Order: sequence, then structure tokens, then C-alpha cells
Amino acid sequence: MKLNKAFLLVLPLALCGCSPKEPTNSTSNPVASASKDAPSTSIPPSMKLTTSEGLEVKFATKGAKIDSVDFDGKHIAENGFVAGRVANRIANASFTLDGTTYNTDRNNGQHTLHGGSRGFGERAWTLVEQEEDSITFSLHSDDGDMGFPGSLDMTTTYTLYDDGTLEYEFRAVSDKTTLFNPINHLYMNMNGNNSNSNHNLWIDADTYTKASSDLIPTGEIVTVANTTLDYRTKNMYHGNNDSNLVLNGSGYRKVAEMDGTTGGYRVEVFTDRVGLQLYSDGKFICLEAQDFPDAMHHDNFPSIVLEANEEYYSRSAYKFTKIS
Repeated sequence: MKLNKAFLLVLPLALCGCSPKEPTNSTSNPVASASKDAPSTSIPPSMKLTTSEGLEVKFATKGAKIDSVDFDGKHIAENGFVAGRVANRIANASFTLDGTTYNTDRNNGQHTLHGGSRGFGERAWTLVEQEEDSITFSLHSDDGDMGFPGSLDMTTTYTLYDDGTLEYEFRAVSDKTTLFNPINHLYMNMNGNNSNSNHNLWIDADTYTKASSDLIPTGEIVTVANTTLDYRTKNMYHGNNDSNLVLNGSGYRKVAEMDGTTGGYRVEVFTDRVGLQLYSDGKFICLEAQDFPDAMHHDNFPSIVLEANEEYYSRSAYKFTKIS
């Protein structure tokens, strides 16, 4: 099963913008632990998008990240960095592709996490263009970077719609066949406080990828029934997790919803991806649209191979609204 891909024109891309925008397509409109930075203290005024409803999103070039999300002055999300080339884990920091074995950077015990110690989330991206409702960053990754084959160019475009939808699009092309599984790792708290308690969560997933104690998938896909990962009916978040859920459906669709029961804010997650990493650090909750971790070592997982000169495209979004 291949990832969603579409043709690019030229990297980096120019944006087209108009205001106010409405989401281009929606059903109702419209990944793993890591070191986390506090919101940047100096964000140029231009690296900010806002809505008429009081939603303010700031960005930073490090990691092409969503630096902070505030609603009516309440801080509800931060540090949404882009992880890659391959987000989440690669077992034993090694993989074989087209008969060649590649060794990637070991930065999580004997494994690779989020592309290595200098993965895309640790890099300074280039601000390509900003318009009233969108901003685009680009990054070049050399052949052999962190052990991955192929010279790769990537762009991340964020678009903020006036209904509170923050869409992000990934585009990339490599001159050699490589692996590619980028994510956005946004830390969210819909109560705007210091605890992940008091959140109601729904995730459209009947199964998850079972993992070992060091969070490497075993290859088994098992039911969420009678586990702390069963959010098929919206219910109170149970506590800390770091697991990949297998999303139902295909194409761009709504896959998750989370409410802060004391803060009065909601986030809905939309994506065209196959998996969702549910992770919490005790304060924030992450809902990371992704492809499966360690997919290159499991034939029953959807492929994350990006063929040489084939253009990659994916689209996801967070929609922030008030609920009280």
C-alpha cells in the first residue's frame, strides 16, 4: 500500500492566498516521545497567523514548527515541530532498501527516533513565503544525511482558515529511492493548564500496532478493545500513552477529537494518513498523524518507500474551536 503522493511543480513552492478562506475539503470541516522546547521567545511579527475569532498561531524556523497556539489569550498548544525523514522509530537503526543496507543515527538506545539526533525537527528551515493566511518553510537534506539515501527537498505549508482550521501540507522529492514518514508533533492541552487530565478523547481506530517495551512494533495489529487505547466512543483520557493507532477509513477524513472539559476548547484532527500516534508527557497530549513506526521491517505495514523523483504529498489539519 503506497502513501498518498501528488505532483509538485517546483520546490520550494509559491503559495496562493485569499482571505478569508474556507477549508477546501472536509467531512465536517476541513507519534512518540521527543525532547520538547518551550515556545520561542523571539518570533518575528510576520511569522504569525490569526483569525477573527481570536486564534493566534506563531511559527519558528527551527523544525518548521508551530511554536505556539493561543485562543483568546489562553495557551493551548506548542512546539509542533516537523519530524523526519522518518518520524517515530527505526529498529536497530538499520534498514535494507533495494538490496543495500543503511545504518541510521542511533539516538534512542539502539534505535533511531524521529530521523536521528539531527532530524528535521532539529534543523533551521528556510522561510520561503508568507501570505495573510499561510506560511511555507523549506529544507534540503543531503544524500546520506543521518544515514538515509537520496538528496531530498521538502516543504511544509501551513494555512489558517477563519473557522479555526490549521492545515499543514508536506511535499517532498528525492533523487534516490529513500524512506519518508514526516509528522507534525504538536503538544496540546485544551484546558490551557499544566495537566493532561480532564480531556475527553475520541479516535476513529479499532486496532493498534502492538509494540515491545522499547516501543518497537512487533508486527501484530490487535484490537483496542479492553485496552487504554479504546477511544471509539468519546471518553475521559486515561493517562500517559505512546502508541500508534490504526486509523479507520482512507483519504482525507476526520480521525480524532479532543475536548478540554475545564478549559472550554476543542481540537479536531483531519488527515489522509494511515496511523495516529497518541502520546502524552503528563502535561500535553499529542495526536500525530503518521504512517506506521518501523514500517520498513514489517511487510504487513503500509510502505513508506519514496521512489526516486516521485513527488510526495500529504495533508492533515488541526481544527480549534470554543465549546463553552
